[in-house]
Amino acid sequence: MDIRKTFDAVASRWSNLVGPEREILLVVSLALSSLISFMPFARETSFSNFFIYALVPIVLVVANRRRFEAVHSPDGTALVMSVCMLAGSFAFNIATGFLNGNFTYGLTDYVLLVIGIFSLYYSIWQSAVQFGIFVLLILRGATLAISVMYSAAFESVSNFLVDMVVALSKVIVSGNISRGIHPGEIIVGGASGGSSVYIGWACAGLEELVVTTVILYVLIDSFALSRKRTTVWLVAGIIGSFFVNVFRMVILVWVAYSRGMDSMLWVHTHLGDALFLIWIAIFWVVFFRIEGRRVDAKRPGDGEGCSSAPE
Repeated sequence: MDIRKTFDAVASRWSNLVGPEREILLVVSLALSSLISFMPFARETSFSNFFIYALVPIVLVVANRRRFEAVHSPDGTALVMSVCMLAGSFAFNIATGFLNGNFTYGLTDYVLLVIGIFSLYYSIWQSAVQFGIFVLLILRGATLAISVMYSAAFESVSNFLVDMVVALSKVIVSGNISRGIHPGEIIVGGASGGSSVYIGWACAGLEELVVTTVILYVLIDSFALSRKRTTVWLVAGIIGSFFVNVFRMVILVWVAYSRGMDSMLWVHTHLGDALFLIWIAIFWVVFFRIEGRRVDAKRPGDGEGCSSAPE
């Protein structure tokens, strides 16, 4: 029996099964994959973190629909590799768990899972999908690298963030709130009784900025963005993400002062993800409305897109 022919036959049946709905099925599969965060082995990673990583290939496919319509479904070899990547996601988690004792299903494992799902619907050998996989891997690598670099350099910028949060917190809280002696430390009185609240590297929202930046550059080709327009949108995303995180930190200090540390820790677990999802949803709605109208206005009557000249 020819193994490759068998795999090709299975792939052909799979392709016929998903048919013309593969784009919709991919989006649904990726969105549902975020539910893995509710499994016991993924309890330390939030749903919104997983959803954000699923959002990257969703935007990639939807925004570049014309390019992806030309990408073939996976053949037998590609389908086997897709299944191997899906299995590899869990295998990687198990292997690293034995090495460091942490068996929690994390973002790196999830990125591998997303790549495997992505490759079930589009051939991994073709450039469009290879680009999508490349984006996901670079995204995860960048966030890991930034976390290491920023943690080392955080002390030099933490006082600026602390002073800003303390000043804004005093607008809504009249009690004892002051900067501590340690990097990123805020002393909160009231219900917290002078306890310390620390602003860590993640409070600056750098991972969210990486996500925003990557998706924006993915959309450049679809919306024919010039360098000037790209810069404007990127700066808007950076400034917006920064102040959303500052707003989140002010709310946390207020909760710690008025309700105590236990309440603050509960809000901390849920508030950041919720605020970021609200902010990024508003950002992309505005982006698609403005840039979508601009592209439609320049599009010829036959429906074919055209590129705008650099500004």
